[in-house]
Amino acid sequence: MSRVKKEKKEKVFGSAGPVSYKRSILAAFEKQSNGRICPLCKVKFSLASYKSHMNECNVAEDDDEIEVLATYTREEAVLLRAGPEIVLGEESFSEVTSNPKKRRRTEKIEELESTSAPPNNVDLGTPRPTTSNENLETSLQSSEVTENIANHVRNIKTSPDSENHRRKSTRVLRSESQQVPVKKESATIAEVIDAIDNFESRTANTPLPYYVKCTIRILKRVISTMKTDGTFYSDVFWLPGDIITFYRFVNELSDGAKCLLVRLFIRKPVWYHLEKLEQKYPEVQSINEVVVELTKMEFVDDDSSLKSLEEALKISDVSVLKNIAKKFKIDSNKNRQETIQSIKSFAQSQQSIFGGTGSVEASVLKALKKELGTCVKIRDGFVDLFKCLFTVYCPVTTNSANVIDNPSATNVYQDLLFMMLSVENGTVQFPALNPCPTITSFYKDRRMLMEYVIAKSLETTLVLNMSNGNHETALDLAIDAKEFLDQMPEEHKRYYDSLEVHERKFTPIWVHTRCCGHATTLLEKQKKYGMAVEWQRDLLITNKDVQLYCIDSRGLWWDRMLLNLDSHLKEKQECAKMIQLAINDPSVLEKELLSIQDRALKLKEMPPEFRPPLNIGIPKKRVISARTIAKSLGDGRLNRFVIRDDEKEEDVECSVEEAARRWYLENEGYTIGVHDEGATWHTLFGLIFYDIIFSTEEDVASTWHSEVQDCPSDLSNTLYLKRKEKFEDRFEWLAEVDQEVIEDNIRKIWTLKQNETNRECSWKHFPSGVEDCVGLFQCIPRTALISIFRRLAENYRNSRSGFPDLTLWNPEKKTVAVIEVKGPGDRLSTKQRLWLSVFADNGIESEVCHVEAQNSRLLV
Repeated sequence: MSRVKKEKKEKVFGSAGPVSYKRSILAAFEKQSNGRICPLCKVKFSLASYKSHMNECNVAEDDDEIEVLATYTREEAVLLRAGPEIVLGEESFSEVTSNPKKRRRTEKIEELESTSAPPNNVDLGTPRPTTSNENLETSLQSSEVTENIANHVRNIKTSPDSENHRRKSTRVLRSESQQVPVKKESATIAEVIDAIDNFESRTANTPLPYYVKCTIRILKRVISTMKTDGTFYSDVFWLPGDIITFYRFVNELSDGAKCLLVRLFIRKPVWYHLEKLEQKYPEVQSINEVVVELTKMEFVDDDSSLKSLEEALKISDVSVLKNIAKKFKIDSNKNRQETIQSIKSFAQSQQSIFGGTGSVEASVLKALKKELGTCVKIRDGFVDLFKCLFTVYCPVTTNSANVIDNPSATNVYQDLLFMMLSVENGTVQFPALNPCPTITSFYKDRRMLMEYVIAKSLETTLVLNMSNGNHETALDLAIDAKEFLDQMPEEHKRYYDSLEVHERKFTPIWVHTRCCGHATTLLEKQKKYGMAVEWQRDLLITNKDVQLYCIDSRGLWWDRMLLNLDSHLKEKQECAKMIQLAINDPSVLEKELLSIQDRALKLKEMPPEFRPPLNIGIPKKRVISARTIAKSLGDGRLNRFVIRDDEKEEDVECSVEEAARRWYLENEGYTIGVHDEGATWHTLFGLIFYDIIFSTEEDVASTWHSEVQDCPSDLSNTLYLKRKEKFEDRFEWLAEVDQEVIEDNIRKIWTLKQNETNRECSWKHFPSGVEDCVGLFQCIPRTALISIFRRLAENYRNSRSGFPDLTLWNPEKKTVAVIEVKGPGDRLSTKQRLWLSVFADNGIESEVCHVEAQNSRLLV
């Protein structure tokens, strides 16, 4: 029995006797370790991984030694390797049996054969004896097989089936890319305009957000409106990349993608957390898909481009920071700023096992990005390009000078879009024509425009750093501005010099010059008075290239330099010398000239022949008292004035100007009084000279750039020069015409323009409307009115501010007075002194009212 089992075992498993080395397990291991070399990439692989590698190996596109003759699927490759009796082709297959015992087939191949079996079925799986005739037939067929294989290779090259199963090589993937819609790579301005027309017709009755429609309206107006020289902002002006960006934005982006992109544009160009954007902008549907779309179109970057730990920490909230701190064993029981600092210190101080800190910082950044989730940031190139569009559309509204007086008002582009919506809805009206027939026309090429946009961004950042106390960062930006001025091409300087003043202020050289002026302020705050004087001397004397720029600021720079020389550096002789130069500078305005004159009169080192250029009197002075709260409320204010509210029968807090106004109305016989700081006088000036100031005729058409302007761009020192003849005719008319004619004209303009927003007219300061305005006019002597308005017209930039705080009048008695109110410790400025002198010289009651504090035990 055991013998039978032994024989069966040997029959199944073979004899248990000794085997040769080639058949031993050692030989098998040796064969595996030797492996095989890939003929494509020349890399050695083990036998186990060789086949899988061959299925994925790519041929380098620049490999000159290898040429891809054919590509085919795995199934076709197996069929080719199976033997010469199987020939694939479009014709009937002929079968040849050469060595059936060595033929190997898989079930998958047999299924393929069954679907494409030849008409004359032959049992390919059953071996049969081969005769001499068959051998001869086989030898004859072998040549046919070779030819059939070649034909098969050619068929595979063009086979539709094989195109769907290309191997993953750069060269082969071309067939796959042909099946994907090809992204348009170039466009013309004409195509952009056609795309905008299609967009407007498609969205005419669609509730698309206003900011998208207004942005596209700006784009259309910029590229389709003729400039003053008869040309357009056409294909020649823009780069090809700019035009295709316009086209893709209008025509290829979905509406949701447009919404998110514009939202990101009008915000700061920093990283944003996607979840927060989704919460803030619910109008953007499927925001994840929108981000993918914008990333593919290269408008935004996703978090894969977030490489800075500093930027990632900025957008992290407290919960994210605490999780990161716990992960890296950092103390998380701190506030947000302290936690950020602890994480930064950890990332920079800890060393990896290789001795560097980079890998530790990378690990922290990786963990932080994982906690944050998807983040996006709009690309700087898109931001700068669309800032160019907004700047050309309305340089007045987007002027970076607006940030100087109000550093928080940095979102001028969002403000512009909202103004456009207000105009469209009819809630706001501006004096500019709608639609405006002209457009900004003084940018010769894209470089000039882009340099101006970059200069505005630099100034905005500089001013924000100044207001936040980051003086060193701000000074570095000012140095960048100085370097720009030094390196500016002479051709550009000559061109900018040829522009009119109201156009020059929208150029990069003007903005960079103003940034150098900011540098002097920074240096003074750091008490580096010597360096401040060097910068001021360069702006005022040394650098001849900037003499025609920032004309309105030159008087201030002179005044500050003289202060530094006199008070801080004690260089009295140098100060006296500089005073002579400053007085002879025609660009110095009256208010600074008066300040320089005051310093000169006090300086002993001034030459005896010096004569003051201005002659103003000492204003009349009055002292009154008003009740104040006798208790500090903890906000640092020393004097809180209170008045009695008869309706509420209680004391209420008020400003010092209101306390003075009440006193004059009760004690001096005036029936109407407003705290306006000159707004009533500007309104009268705007009503009487409305058609001159806000003229849109051809001779001043270049001062209007957009439908949302509230004044011409030359409402400054050049206002009178461009309209001199018309102003003089109006002054002559005012001197000769009857009172009733002027009053009727005021009522007419008021009625037509009372719903309009413009720079001159302040309708709210007349409680009873136009009749209060007419009543004020009746109280002002005609000669005084002409003299005051002439000063405003001839030197608007110098005299637009500094009016006394209060204007009071009595229409019945025909009396009028202007009062400058000063609380305890306040002093008159040079502008206020000048206006008080002008009013007094023209017979109008004017005085300075000093309000003293009278303590009260009553607490509001």
